[in-house]
Amino acid sequence: MSPNATSHADTRRAPPPGRTWLTILALFLILPIASVISVAVLYGLAWPDSPDEVFTWGAFDVAEFVPWILSLALFSFTSVRPWLKVAVGVLSVPYSLLAFSAGELFVGCALGSCL
Repeated sequence: MSPNATSHADTRRAPPPGRTWLTILALFLILPIASVISVAVLYGLAWPDSPDEVFTWGAFDVAEFVPWILSLALFSFTSVRPWLKVAVGVLSVPYSLLAFSAGELFVGCALGSCL
């Protein structure tokens, strides 16, 4: 091997800390948007009735976790360290539930059924 050549192991490094935090911030910004879309789909499928009258709680549970699962699936393609991926995944569960509730309130108010 020549002195100027580097091995493959030397070229693989962890991403800069700034990029890692931008990736995590993007995940937490995408979750509310995805939750609003999920709620809008529920309302659209139940139109003109209220989703509470059309769907069971199981449908709401599925719709609640779809944005979280899709966001974490996209997050798994990033170059963030594995332990940080696990920590963010665990911490994002309650955040995802809050984002879905806020999305439900937002879409419900937009359609005239505020609490």
